[in-house]
Amino acid sequence: MDEYIVTVLMDGDKKPTELKNFGSCPEEVIDNLVQIKGIKYLYHLKRIKDNEVWDFESALEPLREIRKLVMDSDGQVGLELKVVEDDEKDNSELH
Repeated sequence: MDEYIVTVLMDGDKKPTELKNFGSCPEEVIDNLVQIKGIKYLYHLKRIKDNEVWDFESALEPLREIRKLVMDSDGQVGLELKVVEDDEKDNSELH
């Protein structure tokens, strides 16, 4: 398990905060962060052992929604893509 320093924006804050987290890979650390409701935005994470940095600049709420879909469906999630012309209305439930 590796140690990571993550730079995030907490709910209600105007300045980023650095947090320490642990995981076997960057994806596991991101999943840990997604589960912390008070974190609004992920800027980047750095693995301490080799100083490798991953930049994200991403809100965590979309990842929370995806995680909820996966957890609610016992891991069975499909993806549907469709092209909608500008003059068509998209009535899908995914909005």
